[in-house]
Formats: sequence, C-alpha cells, structure tokens
Amino acid sequence: MQAIGVPTVPAEAERWNAREPRSARIRVALLVHQMRARCCGGLTDRGAARDATTRYAADVRYPDRGILPHTSGMTRLLARSAARIGTASALIVLIGIAQAGCAGPWQSPPVVQAVVETQPVASTGDAADDPAIWVNETDPAASLIIGADKRRGLEVYRLDGTLRQSLPDGRLNNVDVRDGFVLEQRSLAIVAASDRDHDSIALYAITPGSLQLANVADGVLKTGLTKIYGLCMYADRARGRHYVFVNDKDGRYQQHELEARPGGRVGARLVREFRLERRPEGCAADDELGWLYVGEEATGVYRLPAAADSAATLEVVDRTGKGHLEADVEGIAIFRRRDGRGYIVVSSQGDDAYAVYERAPPNRYLGRFRIGDGRVDGVSGTDGVDVTSAALAPPFEEGLLVVQDGRNTRPGARQDFKLVPWREVRRALSLPD
Repeated sequence: MQAIGVPTVPAEAERWNAREPRSARIRVALLVHQMRARCCGGLTDRGAARDATTRYAADVRYPDRGILPHTSGMTRLLARSAARIGTASALIVLIGIAQAGCAGPWQSPPVVQAVVETQPVASTGDAADDPAIWVNETDPAASLIIGADKRRGLEVYRLDGTLRQSLPDGRLNNVDVRDGFVLEQRSLAIVAASDRDHDSIALYAITPGSLQLANVADGVLKTGLTKIYGLCMYADRARGRHYVFVNDKDGRYQQHELEARPGGRVGARLVREFRLERRPEGCAADDELGWLYVGEEATGVYRLPAAADSAATLEVVDRTGKGHLEADVEGIAIFRRRDGRGYIVVSSQGDDAYAVYERAPPNRYLGRFRIGDGRVDGVSGTDGVDVTSAALAPPFEEGLLVVQDGRNTRPGARQDFKLVPWREVRRALSLPD
C-alpha cells in the first residue's frame, strides 16, 4: 500500500493546507487526525487515513463552533495555536512531534480482530445501535445476540452471525437482557428495549424451547420521558427483583421495577429518578456488586449505587479529554467473573477505541484496544457493546465481546455487529486469565 505523504517543509505544508477549502482551524483538525492515523494508528493507506478523519469533516458545516467538543485535547490545543501562528507553522510543530515518536495520548493501542460479523441490519444509514448477549445455560452454542435496529426494531442472531428472528416493532434504541424473572411459575429471560416511538419500555420473553422473543409487555409501558434514549437492566438477586433503567436526552434517569401481572404479562413501576448534567446514553448494571455505570456522552463514565432505595451519588470512573476516553462515550458492558472479579468495557467512539477497567471499584484503568481488519473488516464509530465471560462455542471459549460497527466495509454494507473472542482482548492487554 502507498504510504501517506507528510509535508516536511513550510511551503509544502502551506500548499497542502490550500488544497482543503476549509477554515484554518478545521484544516488543522483534519491534519492532526491524519497525522495521528499516520504515526500512531498503524494506517498506511491514504484512503484509510481519510476514513479515520471522516467524522471531523462535519465541522465544516458549523464553522462558528470551530473544533467540535469530540475532538481530542491535543487537537484543540493545536487548533488554537493555528489561529495565532498560522496553519503551516502549527503543522511543522505537528511534524516535530511525529518525528519524536508517538507517546502519551497519541500512543496507539493494540489491535484485536473480530472473527464473525452478523448479517447487516435491515435499515440503511445510522441504524444498528446496541447489542445484548443472552447465554443459553443448557446449550451455550445456541446462545443469542439481540441487536437493536433503531429505525426498525430488534434483530436476533446466532453466534455464527446469521439472522434467527426479526422484530419490526419500531424505533428500539438500546437493549438488554436478564434471566430469572418469574412469570406464571416459570423462570424466564426478559429482554427490555427503549422504544423511541412511544417513549416507553418494550418487553419480551425468550420462549423456552423455540428461543423466540415474544412480546410480554402489559400494554404500552409509558415512562413520561419525552426523548427516551438509553436503557439497561439490573437484577437484584438477593431480593428477587428485576429493574430497567432508562434515560432521556435531557439527562433524566428513571429506574422501573418489573412486575408479573395476570395473563402472562409484565408491567413496570417507577421507583427512582435522578438526573445527569449532560446527555447520557450507555449504561450497565453490576448485579452482584450493586453498581450502576452511566456514561455522559461528552464528559465520561460515572458510578453510583444501583439499589432503588440508594442515593444517586455519582463517582467518577474516567473522563474524556484528560482521561482515557474521547467523546462520544457510548456503550458500557461488564465482563463478570466469580468473587467480583472482571472488567468494565467502554466504547470510546471519538477515536474508534475501547477502554477497559477493573470491575471492582475504584475501577482502575487497565488499557485500551481497537478492532482492526482481519477475517472480517475492522470496527469504527461504535455505539453499543456487550460482553460475557461465559464459555460459549469455539472460538468463544473464554467469552465473547459484541460491538456495533458504525462503518461496515469490505465490501460496503449496512451497519452490523462484530464478534470478538475475549481471549484476543485478554492477550492484547495482558489481562489475567
């Protein structure tokens, strides 16, 4: 592949800048991210470098905003410098940094590879969003991946990525699943999804035997939110209670307790409310340790007690900018081992990466990784993620990570979900077995 050409003298830098009909700050933003791809991202193809900066081209439509908040702190610093010393001079500074080698926030994380991709979702455009993994305890090879097509409904996949069931039930955005809900004297797995058509909670049960999802909601379970967005579930095993957390784009959070009702239906009762300062979406609850992890797209990840009778006191896990995340902060998932061991995985959408933390508070940061090309194409712009430590069919004997792929390539297609053996992440970050 052809190496990316990098300007080496001021005149060449100025000519390179002149070819881009953008404001000075926008040009530097694009150049910074091309340089990051060049020296730290392991990209040698010019087209791949352009793809790595595609999202920043949207800034051109908003010149008064300058660099949008999701660009990195280094990008913003160089952009401000460009306004004072000119784009060519700022680029020369950039080249000096590159010649000194990658370090600090520019250091490239290790790359793992997906081995399976699902059939693309039915809708075009930005449609696939959040996955959930249901582990079949009696036949792990028959476990399911439930994916949200936020323009159409839910898609249910086998572990080989083939489509098993399609539910065209409307704009379902986020999805989660929990076992052990007792309904008409049967213990069932309940799937919950945030319904943006009705600002409600959609509920399904996984039917034993057929493994088909069946709607069990007791009517339309309205939340009172006006722009419902993210969702996750929590099972308080000690009390035998199941909950659904939902959030609104304005920062509001609600906790609903699920209730068995006559006729094999399931209802929801509001038991708790709190608010984040900025727009949330992704969340994940640790059933065993009793924590709820929530993300603010622009600022970071926070931890608070999941119990319905607890105060909603937020504790910082990690932040964007100075931390290990680049906005938007998206999906959050928990890799659960026995005795409280395991990991928290967070989608750092702004730089197509994933951050990993210890499961137990204070959630020590352990490392970052990306998903690159391999048997199937790599992953970028991830929204939702899910992970399990369950031993599934090969090659997922050590567990499975499922992520949404925002740009499905090789060949280009509608968005889908990628499956990564957990052992690849473990090896890449030198995590304990």
